[in-house]
Amino acid sequence: MSSRQELERRVDELAAAHKGRAFADAIKSLAADLDAADEELLKDILVRRAASLDQAVMDRVDARGWIRRQWDRAAPPPRDR
Repeated sequence: MSSRQELERRVDELAAAHKGRAFADAIKSLAADLDAADEELLKDILVRRAASLDQAVMDRVDARGWIRRQWDRAAPPPRDR
């Protein structure tokens, strides 16, 4: 790989094509083809994305009414109670 942008693009492609365990396996396969410097860059990209995802989840939790909507969604409809 020649640049961070190229590696980020490849991660985006893998994320679009794979979910869950399949994504993890695709990332492992990508990492196996990288030199040590690019492998460290890949790790940095993945850690930053994971932190961004975690922050997005926490922002949703902190949003006004989010917990209530999730609770209401999980509860059975009134006629079933």
